[in-house]
Amino acid sequence: MSVLQEDIPSDTVPLLGGEVSQNASTTRQALWSLRLQHFSNAWGTRMAEFAIHLYLIVHFKNTLLPNALYGFSSCIVNILFSQRLGSLVDRVPKLLLVRTCVAIQKLSAFAAYATFCAMFSLESTAPGAVVPVIPAMGLIILSGCLLQLSNTCITIAVERDWVTCIAEGSPDRLSALNAQMKQIDLSCKLLAPLFVSALSTFMPYLYAAMVMATIQLVTFGTELLWLGIVYQNFPALEEDQRRRQQALSLAAEEGRDVSRGSPFASFVRGLQNWAEFVKLPVFKSSLAVSFLYMTVLSFDGTMLSYLKTQGYSDASLSIMRGVNVVTGLGGTAIAPWLERRLGSVRSGNWSIWFEAVCLIPAVIALESSWSKRDIGVATLLFGGMALSRIGLWSFDLIQMKQLQLSLEDHPRRNTLTSLQFSLQNSADLLKYILTMVFWRPSDFKWTALFSFFSVLSGAATYSLYVRTERGHLFHFEWLSMKRGRD
Repeated sequence: MSVLQEDIPSDTVPLLGGEVSQNASTTRQALWSLRLQHFSNAWGTRMAEFAIHLYLIVHFKNTLLPNALYGFSSCIVNILFSQRLGSLVDRVPKLLLVRTCVAIQKLSAFAAYATFCAMFSLESTAPGAVVPVIPAMGLIILSGCLLQLSNTCITIAVERDWVTCIAEGSPDRLSALNAQMKQIDLSCKLLAPLFVSALSTFMPYLYAAMVMATIQLVTFGTELLWLGIVYQNFPALEEDQRRRQQALSLAAEEGRDVSRGSPFASFVRGLQNWAEFVKLPVFKSSLAVSFLYMTVLSFDGTMLSYLKTQGYSDASLSIMRGVNVVTGLGGTAIAPWLERRLGSVRSGNWSIWFEAVCLIPAVIALESSWSKRDIGVATLLFGGMALSRIGLWSFDLIQMKQLQLSLEDHPRRNTLTSLQFSLQNSADLLKYILTMVFWRPSDFKWTALFSFFSVLSGAATYSLYVRTERGHLFHFEWLSMKRGRD
């Protein structure tokens, strides 16, 4: 029995195991197709995420600037186009849109790997030759921007829209689906970098890049197949699409077709969407999780680049990143239990503050003047980061469900969902700006300090959300009762 089926009572979720019929069999097949497609897609994404940053630091030694430029550019395009992507998910036929995004994603990753192949080939065949930096970086950044946009659109469409439709209004079913999708993603975040490191260890970088480019082409066809199986076997997806098309047709008849109009009209609609989103109670929750993106205190490309300058090997970094992912998986397992015990709002508060507290040792390690390879410093740094992942991914999962449920019946739920992605990418952008300002590895401690304050800001913002939703943060009446008994 799958994790999803075990987590959801069969009497409340007939389509996930309550029917002993051919229909139940096809539903299980569709669920496995959803898992396989998400695993394949997440594998390619995490592989490219790790490999591109790794190969940039390999080629451009002693500077974090190329990695920062790459991340900065990816964030800019996401901020500019996230709302547009959400609108596309609301308007364009579901299957057509996701398949198109998969095609763009695979071709973009292939182009990035091909560029690195050309760079490594030139270095190996003509030692001392100067690689044309500007054209090469331009191609890598362009590929990265297209890759990021397609990833964002797939995330909004599949992980937010499709999953919400498949859950059919059941909070328990939605929790199980969200948890499983997140666990697949985190597993790929663990295994894909190990795979990249193994390739880079046992074969030249040129051949490793060629292998990864081939994987992108092979998985393109299989992902299209799995997406078709999922769409055909979950009628809720087609029914939701039919409702949206009817709403669009009605809007067109009344002269309210939001898919048309001048650029100025589109800009005004964008402002109206933001005004509506900010007024929603869940906005504070969205703002809180966005603060967590302005941090280098995680195993992203910036931290990996910094640790490479401190002498850590690819293999050791992959292992350390793997430990962080394992603790993150623990967070996704704890989140449903916390929700059952404390409720969604309170469990989110416990999770985000747990992350903030656990990052204190990591900040102390980075701010110290000792060698970052000293065993004590390394223990504080990697231990603090690993423990913080429990709170981070528990909070991420809880907040995702809060947003999905709050927008479940909204006619433009994906457009508004995309605004949270814009917030997250804005925070991510600030991180890369900080990295470009403090581009020397010796200045990384300042970026880390700003990152910690951003996490604290996120925790404080979520506490405001808790206060709004529950009317209080602490049960002072419980303390009064205890004193009375004493």
